[in-house]
Formats: sequence, C-alpha cells, structure tokens
Amino acid sequence: MTKLAAIWAQDRGGVLGTGTAMSWRVPADFRHFKESTMGCPIVMGRRSWEALGGALPGRTNIVVTRSQRYEAPGAHVAHSVEDALDHARAVAQETGAPYVWITGGAHLYAQTLPLLDEAVISDLDLDVAASAPQGTTFVYAPALDPSLWRRDEERSDTDWREISGDARWKVTTWVQRQQFLRARRFDPPSPARPRASRG
Repeated sequence: MTKLAAIWAQDRGGVLGTGTAMSWRVPADFRHFKESTMGCPIVMGRRSWEALGGALPGRTNIVVTRSQRYEAPGAHVAHSVEDALDHARAVAQETGAPYVWITGGAHLYAQTLPLLDEAVISDLDLDVAASAPQGTTFVYAPALDPSLWRRDEERSDTDWREISGDARWKVTTWVQRQQFLRARRFDPPSPARPRASRG
C-alpha cells in the first residue's frame, strides 16, 4: 500500500524558508531528499514549484494551484489538494512507488498533515532568523501534536550528522500514532512481560 508522507528541512525555530527561496545550503540534506523521493510522485504548491525553476527529474511532479490557466511545463497541474493526491496515488499504483511525497510549501504541509502516514524531518543546527536582514519574513513548518505522532526510533538519528555546508543536521521520521498503533495491534503478545498500556 502506498504511503502518503511529507518531507522537509527546518532550522531550530521551525523555519522552512522565506516561502520563495531556501535560506541555507546543506548539500547532504539535498541528497537525502533526492534519495527519499526518487521514483515517487511529489506534490507541491505553486510557489514551491516556481522556486525550483523546473521539474525534478526521476519523479512525477504535481503542482497544486487554484489558477485554471496555470501552466507548469514538465509537471501535472491539479486545482485542488484532493485532485493532486488522486493523481499521485494513481501514478504510484501504476509504477509501484512506495510513497507519495508532499514537498512544500508551508500551507500545503499544514493542509495535508492530518492525511499523512509519515513525516520525515531534517533538523538543521542553525537559526536563520538571527542572521537575516530586518524585515525578512519566514514560513514555518507545522507543529506535530505528540498525542497524534510518534517518533520511529529505527529510522531516526540519535546524534547530529557531520556538518554539510551551513550546518549539522539530523533526520527524524515521525509516524501518525493511529497508523503506528494499527500496525502494532497485530503483533503477538510477549509471554515474558505484560504489554504496556497505550492509553
């Protein structure tokens, strides 16, 4: 079954960028993004698409915009989140892609957060607001409610990875708690000790 996931990088304050441009250069995280999304449909808002400057190769690019006349050469244009996800799932089913990825921006992350199975977040050890020119506006990542999300320890870094470009970085994979519990529900009970309460 294809999973719906979001992937983003954020600084210590949860900043994603300015909304139209990246605020850092961390090449190792760029490679992580490429490796994670390669071969899968990626869904993004119009501003994120325009910031890219063109389609990312090796992936079906899907752009969400309300503009009926908008053109995005090399990408599929959808006029609602629902239409974008329907198209992305159809592509994933046809190609066997394990994920449909939400790749930005902030508004689309917030819109799709309740629908996600997973969120893969790169934390960057920097504070872009502290060094930004006065008056710079930023967009922020949505907050994950700990009652709904659980950290997947096996797919998360415990320590910082070595510095790449502007910052050290580490990856955390979060799983919707409902999805996690659904998977765990079929685990056989351990005879050695009682199972912990999930309440």
